[in-house]
Amino acid sequence: MRKILVFLMLAMVGLALAFYINYQVQSGDTLYGISKGFGIPIPVILDWNPDISPSSLKVGQKLKIPFVPGIMYKPVRTLTLSTLAKIFFVDPEEILEVNPAIGNSVRAGKEVFVPLGKVNTSFTQLVDYIWPVYGSISSEFGWRIHPIYNKTMFHSGLDIKADNGSPVFAARSGVVKFAGWKSGYGNVIIIDHGNGIETYYAHLSKINVFVGLRVEKGDFIGRVGSTGTSTGPHLHFEVRVSSEPRDPVAYLPRNNTYVMRRVLSE
Repeated sequence: MRKILVFLMLAMVGLALAFYINYQVQSGDTLYGISKGFGIPIPVILDWNPDISPSSLKVGQKLKIPFVPGIMYKPVRTLTLSTLAKIFFVDPEEILEVNPAIGNSVRAGKEVFVPLGKVNTSFTQLVDYIWPVYGSISSEFGWRIHPIYNKTMFHSGLDIKADNGSPVFAARSGVVKFAGWKSGYGNVIIIDHGNGIETYYAHLSKINVFVGLRVEKGDFIGRVGSTGTSTGPHLHFEVRVSSEPRDPVAYLPRNNTYVMRRVLSE
């Protein structure tokens, strides 16, 4: 009896450390149904299970499902808890709730589970668009000397420098129009917001959405990378109206408010 109790205690500790359970796909399961049943957004499920798609689910297949919406993040440099929270647009306390022993910093290369959620505060409700990633602007919209081709070319978006693997969020609600590889852009997501308005998220290291998926403002959709024609990790972000590129700065909040609390219920 004592051995069984010890085993159960070890199993519970193992689950706590893993932050997820293994779910075996049942007959009739769909990605939408699994997402709704567990309360975990589809992009989060896809991040934990990069080899699946809505059409590839098979009975008996095992999926990793986190206990709460969140992803594993491995910083490429040592980060303070405050900076880590800003990258994920959450409060430091929210990270501490699921990582009570994390301390004041996370060293480079150490994986940490970070909770995700919808950006939904009085601030974000007052604006049409939110910043899709936390970082610094490395190249603005307009004419410039291309850093690779070394000639004057028009830059159709805004480059936001961020660490590889950082989360990318939908700047506005809409439906995914394209999710895949495009020449120059590398891995790119295009979201259709209606009325001829689209946003582009390019050079991604990971795409966690698919064509036809509805996403809301603040939803996690992918990860920063350096795919395609790129000099290093960053997000190339575009706003297009009737296919014409517009300066994203004209649409994004200008008061430098990046950190936005998530909510557990809506």
